[in-house]
Formats: sequence, structure tokens, C-alpha cells
Amino acid sequence: MWNVKYLADLLTGTRALLAFWLVWLGLNGGAERLAAASVALIAAWTTDILDGPLARRAPQTTQTWLGDHDLEVDVLVSLGVWSYLTLSGFIAPPLAVAYVLLCVALLWFARSAHVAWGVQALPYGTLLWTALQEARFYGLAMSAWVVGAVVATWPRFPNQTVPEFVKGIRDLWR
Repeated sequence: MWNVKYLADLLTGTRALLAFWLVWLGLNGGAERLAAASVALIAAWTTDILDGPLARRAPQTTQTWLGDHDLEVDVLVSLGVWSYLTLSGFIAPPLAVAYVLLCVALLWFARSAHVAWGVQALPYGTLLWTALQEARFYGLAMSAWVVGAVVATWPRFPNQTVPEFVKGIRDLWR
């Protein structure tokens, strides 16, 4: 019988591939590939919002290896976004390296999922801001996606997602 967890794992695996594609976009086209990078991030966000509910619908209660590493894949996507922005010249390399080193140190010492959620904010926000400035249609599409995701996940968003994100940001400063 077909297992819905396989579909959830396929979505998570696709998100990991999108992270590497973002790096490839930065290496091969740079700033001219901002639209493609924006679409890649929308696709990554979409797989992220779908894989968890799908996995929870499966009758099996065991976690798969990919499901167990979903957060690491999320962080990999944010690293892919940060790499794209750096390789494309939107972020100065010394700043990019400093942020990655800071994130590694925070994740190493805090060992908190909340910190992992928090460190994703700057890469995503920077790509969104860059797209709004340089490729307005794609920036607006990303903004619309975020609004749609908030509406689609209501009331979980204000009751669980926002408090977890705020805790992640707060943990960054501890």
C-alpha cells in the first residue's frame, strides 16, 4: 500500500534539492536569476507547508529519516538563499561569511530548534526585500504567498507559529 509519508519525504527532499539549485543560480547567472531564485523559494516554502500535515495524516506513527531531519533541510534552504544572495552580489561576502559563522556558533551552543527557526529569518527576509526592490512582481508574489500561508494556517499561525518564531529570535540573543 502507498504510504503518504513517502510523499511528505518527497516534498522534503525536493526542498533540499531547491537549496542546491539556489546556489547553482547564484553561480550561473547571479542577479539576473533573481526571479528564478524567488520562484525557488516559493516552491521551497510550499513544500515546507505541505510536508508536515501530510506526514501527520499517515497511519504510521514512526518518523522517517527525512522527516526527522526536516528542520535541517529548512536551514539548508536558508543557507541556499544566503549563498544565492552572496554569489549574486546582493550581499558582501565578508558579511555573508560572518552571518554564517554566527549562525553556526549559535546553533552549536544553543542546540535549540527555536534558534534554527530564528536564523532562517534574515536570509528569507533579505531575498524578499531584494525581490521587492529589483523584481517587484516576484517580491509581491512572495509577499502574497506569505499572506496566503498565514490565512491558510490560521489559527495555528498566531497561536503556535508566531510564539515559536519569537522564542527563536529571543534565543538568538541569549
